[in-house]
Amino acid sequence: MGGIRMTTLGNILLQKEILLESGTNELEILVFNVGRFTFGINVAKVREILPREEMTALPQAHPSVLGVFQLRNNVVPCVSLRKHLQIEDDPGSDQQIILTDFNRMQTAFTVDGVARIHRISWEKILAVPAIMATGKTPVTAVAQIDGKLVSMLDFEMIADQVTEKILREEAVSNPHGLPREQLRIVVADDSVTVRQAMTAMLTESGYSQIHAFENGRLCWEWLDAQWKAKQNLAEIADLLISDVEMPQIDGFHLTKRVKDHPGLGTLPVLLYSSIVTPDNAKKGEAVGADAQISKPELHRVVAIADELILSRGGRAAAPKPPVIAETPRPAPAVTPAPQPQRQQPPMMEQPETYAANPALLETFRVELGERTDELKEWAAESSHDRRALLRTLHSIKSAAQVVPVHEVSRAVHQMEEIALDNMRDDASIVGPLTDLADWLHDLSQNRQRFAALLGACPDLSPAINA
Repeated sequence: MGGIRMTTLGNILLQKEILLESGTNELEILVFNVGRFTFGINVAKVREILPREEMTALPQAHPSVLGVFQLRNNVVPCVSLRKHLQIEDDPGSDQQIILTDFNRMQTAFTVDGVARIHRISWEKILAVPAIMATGKTPVTAVAQIDGKLVSMLDFEMIADQVTEKILREEAVSNPHGLPREQLRIVVADDSVTVRQAMTAMLTESGYSQIHAFENGRLCWEWLDAQWKAKQNLAEIADLLISDVEMPQIDGFHLTKRVKDHPGLGTLPVLLYSSIVTPDNAKKGEAVGADAQISKPELHRVVAIADELILSRGGRAAAPKPPVIAETPRPAPAVTPAPQPQRQQPPMMEQPETYAANPALLETFRVELGERTDELKEWAAESSHDRRALLRTLHSIKSAAQVVPVHEVSRAVHQMEEIALDNMRDDASIVGPLTDLADWLHDLSQNRQRFAALLGACPDLSPAINA
């Protein structure tokens, strides 16, 4: 497969916005090779193609990370696909760079050579066969191009795998000297696993006053009741952190209600999602979100929380008056933090890492069983609510990314792709969804299989043996 001039390819990529607006049910695929393997990536995720750059190595980086390099005014991390996919080294490898742009961040990936861009119909994009779905190579789909099958790599999954150690940092320093133990943070996420991991990350860094809710409606009802009882935002919350995809009231609607409220309107709101897109970013801005990040950026939550709280005029920058512990406050009109109905074990006081917390692993296993029941119920219904299915899949993947269990998040991500590519054909979804649900159910009910799956990730072994 012959190469093409990067200047020509760069011109094509610069025009990609025009190409993708044609409305012809087609997409652009950039085909490249690593070793003897041929892969593809949606051009919508590609920023530009570059020759191999000089790298600055990073200490304690993921083995797949070659280092970072400067591109104009940005410092870009670079991942070797050859190393990540465990393809044997070969002289002259890793000579070209594909600069990607997704989840609001730029990441470079080295490849052996770039071939060309193909414009194909979405009908030529096929679901991943079962034998490939169970493999270690993260593939989202298979494209039919010039009579050949090209595996579409899951670059989002690769980026998530590479950054997993960053996501599991422990305490974050407090450069502004904020009295974090006195500040109140409200968290809304329908995944009990994500809520527990988020709470652990915040409390490890000193944010000990956290109210967590399992959906936007419960969160809003609590905020509204607290305002009616206290009429003082400083006594209610200093920051709201919310997932976007939630049942009943999602993160966008929750943010709008908060920002439109005469008393709660100045409360900073941080939204996060694993499906950050330009459209979603615009929606977040439209409802008044103060900051938005993707799931792979959750390691930044503590630092962003500090910044958002400080931006409220510095109320938290100076120490607050001491709280008299001997004088309890009157009971509020509602219970401050309703306990989730799902049964979950108590959190360890000081887990070594978030992923190695046995309580978090057990929480994820229990939640996995409950979410699997939701998938089976959806497959058995005569009329299907596609949004409900995508919401459940999103919750499973979010929880799996936080733990992290890459096999689960990769399989669920592939199911999301199938559901999105067959929006009007429920029959084509039920079969693979049932297979996925059976596999997840077996994992959640069989502790030995669950432990064996986690055993494939060396970083989780301390938790399994705890």
